[in-house]
Amino acid sequence: MTVLHDLIASFAAIGATDDGGVCRLAATVLDKEARDLYLREIGNRALVPRIDAIGNMFGVAILAPASDDVVITGSHLDSQPTGGRYDGAYGVLAGLLAVEAVRERCLANPGTARRNLAVANWTNEEGARFQPSLSGSSVFAGSLSLQDAYACADGDGVTLGAALAAIGYCGVTPLEYRPARYVELHVEQGDRLEQVAGDIAAVSGAWMTRKISVVFEGDYSHTGPMPMPLRRDALRAAARAIEALYVEVARENAGAHASAARISVYPNSPNVVAGRVRVWFEIRHEDEAMVVAITDRFLKRIDREAREIGVGISIAADEKRSAPSLDPHGAELVRSAARDLGLKVTTFKTITGHDALAIQKRIPASLIFVPSQGGLSHNPREFTAPDALDKGYAVLAETLWRMVTAQD
Repeated sequence: MTVLHDLIASFAAIGATDDGGVCRLAATVLDKEARDLYLREIGNRALVPRIDAIGNMFGVAILAPASDDVVITGSHLDSQPTGGRYDGAYGVLAGLLAVEAVRERCLANPGTARRNLAVANWTNEEGARFQPSLSGSSVFAGSLSLQDAYACADGDGVTLGAALAAIGYCGVTPLEYRPARYVELHVEQGDRLEQVAGDIAAVSGAWMTRKISVVFEGDYSHTGPMPMPLRRDALRAAARAIEALYVEVARENAGAHASAARISVYPNSPNVVAGRVRVWFEIRHEDEAMVVAITDRFLKRIDREAREIGVGISIAADEKRSAPSLDPHGAELVRSAARDLGLKVTTFKTITGHDALAIQKRIPASLIFVPSQGGLSHNPREFTAPDALDKGYAVLAETLWRMVTAQD
């Protein structure tokens, strides 16, 4: 579908990196540029633009004027620092075109639409600049207050509220329709579809994730003269903890995924023993009990091992994201649409977080995956074949058609 591929290329040019990727962090000047382009694309298709207070953007197709209900599709336009061109943007842009196609189909079949339709760009899905991630969709779902979202600060102390105001995207036109269903199209960010040569996955739910930020408190000293036995090296304790996480996950041998992907060191000088270090850890598994067991064992271990070298630890943040189920009726609609289009469809749970998981807390939500080559994601080399992108678009458009015309 040439229009879709051209749109993806246009947005990939905003924040393009030398290695072929995209760096477009939330509420930056580049995010504004992408938002401005998206707003123009909404206008080009005669959709009604809406921007709420957290900066979520909607393009609304009024298909059933007598109805207050709206079905929503979409994803996000912000990226990771090492992002690719498909993660998030594909779902927004395919959603934009699918809304347009469904509207044309409704015009050709008067009286069939029973709900309205909208495409969304959710604010700060990635959480690369502001934590927590899924900010815009969580505010929309009511699980995160607008004030708490605004107060999230980046590494320079700039808050999300201030950053959105600076780029002009603290909106004042919330979506006035009653949300009925949500459908998100996304690249898989893993290799399970590729392994089974599948076209489409109807995602049934998600793994549980526990994200823990641990602070290691030692003491500052000169890296030269301070005797080794007297050092209270916070970075040494942190290094031990990072290795301990991987050891505990391997010991369980249950297929859990874990990482320590961010670290902050103070004073971060080559001539000063680090006195304060913060590390961001996460553990994921389909079984919530397994995540809790691994994490609790890990925390006890690193507390003991840090104290052995004179370093204390404290928990700065401990976020437990449950393993939610997505709407089973929506998953069946996706499977049915894919089968009717002659595509090979499967069902599994997502390991990663998506806006659909946040929105499920408010309305029934569905998530559609297309294959990711080699499972690469948050990587400039992420790739999904054009034919696979087209198949995902076709399933999304058919699913949305069935949702807006359904009798119930």
